[in-house]
Amino acid sequence: MFLTKIELDPGRRLARKYLGSPQAMHAAVMKAATPLESTSIKTRGRILWRVDRGAFGVTLYVASPTEPAMAQLIAEAAPAGADALTRDYEPFLFHLTAGQVWAFRLAANPSHAAPQGPGLRGKVYGHVTVAQQRQWLLNRAANHGFEPLSASGDDGDDSVTVVHRERPEFWRNDPHANRRARVTINRTVYEGLLRVTDADKLRTTLVSGIGRSKAYGCGLMTLVRPHRS
Repeated sequence: MFLTKIELDPGRRLARKYLGSPQAMHAAVMKAATPLESTSIKTRGRILWRVDRGAFGVTLYVASPTEPAMAQLIAEAAPAGADALTRDYEPFLFHLTAGQVWAFRLAANPSHAAPQGPGLRGKVYGHVTVAQQRQWLLNRAANHGFEPLSASGDDGDDSVTVVHRERPEFWRNDPHANRRARVTINRTVYEGLLRVTDADKLRTTLVSGIGRSKAYGCGLMTLVRPHRS
């Protein structure tokens, strides 16, 4: 696995196009991160991406099973003179162990499927309140190999913070019908502290993502050393 970081320039036309449409960004990322030729090397994980916005600017993160070729995306959407920062993710993943504490950031689409009756697919509904969105992640933490921690280092009400929410809408071809369908994502950005409880499960989480809409900028969790005041 590889983890890539690229600064984007919202003043550029194609950057605005990609940032304004999860489907357009998905296509650009897949073009950059999908190998041109098949490879005999067994890979794990999938292509995940996330856009972070803040006082630091706009940053695109991409996790991919093979090293991506980002030259075209940089030429189209990055600031002049910028370059991609790509790192081999495997050493970091290998050294994860139970008991470690990390600060995390995650963009996800918190949702649930409501039963529609015998033999019918459940209808997917997004969680819309901050309380629902927080609880969605808290409910899934154990199965993904971690436990959230409060700022004091214990499990508490401030263990998960929702720092940004948005509802991007776009059209895509419906794979279950011969028509186009409008898609709405409850994209929710979480930050907090976590303790590793199952390193293998957390590795799978980092390379495979959490929740729905992974193709559209959701599911990628990244870890950094916690800030010490």
